[in-house]
Amino acid sequence: MYPNSPNIRIKLLKMDMIQNTIGASAYQLQNAKEVIGINISITSNEYYESKRSDIKIDIALKIQSFLYDNSKYAEVDGDIYKVERTYQIGQFVELYLSKTKIRKSDVIDYA
Repeated sequence: MYPNSPNIRIKLLKMDMIQNTIGASAYQLQNAKEVIGINISITSNEYYESKRSDIKIDIALKIQSFLYDNSKYAEVDGDIYKVERTYQIGQFVELYLSKTKIRKSDVIDYA
């Protein structure tokens, strides 16, 4: 595989938090969009910044800018991640994701 070839498939998720009938929190899926990207290494600068801010970055990736729809969540390999940071780099946007405790069963209308 070439260094800058797409090697990760993600699903960008737009969700709203709602209260379900028993008062527990759930998420209502508004939109899901599957895209491919390039898995990148977390830089030492990003690692130290995440330590300082108590946000653990689990995955860093690049996708083409026109594909990103400002989603705040993403699914990667069956797990749901929160988009913690984004950086515009030319024709790409870098996404820095942290794993959440949200399960697919917590999301209403998840396909």
